[in-house]
Amino acid sequence: MASFMEVEVVVVRHGETESNRSHTIQGHRDTALSDLGVKQAECAARYLADTDFSLAISSDLIRALKTGQVIAEANPSISADNIETWPVLRERCFGEFEGEAASKMTDILKTLNKSQLMEWGPSGGETGQQFRDRVRAFLRDFGERMVKKSEDKPVRRVLVTSHGGFIKELNMVLVSDYKCEMPCDHGEYGRISPNTGVTKFLISLDMEGKITSAKCTLLYYKDHLEGLEFHEPLHYGL
Repeated sequence: MASFMEVEVVVVRHGETESNRSHTIQGHRDTALSDLGVKQAECAARYLADTDFSLAISSDLIRALKTGQVIAEANPSISADNIETWPVLRERCFGEFEGEAASKMTDILKTLNKSQLMEWGPSGGETGQQFRDRVRAFLRDFGERMVKKSEDKPVRRVLVTSHGGFIKELNMVLVSDYKCEMPCDHGEYGRISPNTGVTKFLISLDMEGKITSAKCTLLYYKDHLEGLEFHEPLHYGL
């Protein structure tokens, strides 16, 4: 399958929230960045200030959108007012567990095997399979958007601001479905990105916007956070 275009996708997890710090499950809850989270976003903005973007896309949840806006405010190639908000980029919905301590859910997850984890979903939330299917839907939407936008001007690089669980699941889908090359030896792409961790992909698309190949060139980069207070990202075990 011939490639029509290659796009660099720069994926950034949102800055810290108070719920991240307290290990409270957020999911679709619309939580704001903490003071530290804003500082992290500003550090990411300085790191990406000279990167030329053709487009910026974000989850519509404020913690991701604000992160994208802070990055855009320091970057002359994109406007904070023109960031496209895509609900498909939201974190996994955890239904009844949202707003609860993470331990309430992890105690249940410890009793499930790998196949059960994909089938399991909290009441009012998404199953693992539904979440993975949503990530696949994002990739389809993304490809179609890139082809459409390239009708006006070639798309070279896109900023995407999203969530830890979504980015991890994006990694998993790109590896399983497209044999994406990852710059790690021990499956680190299956862990959760630190807040404002930066991941970069080279994505090749055909004329219909379908992915023909994918390569990760940077995984969870966080050196821009040097000197800031740091908390290890929480992994729910999903």
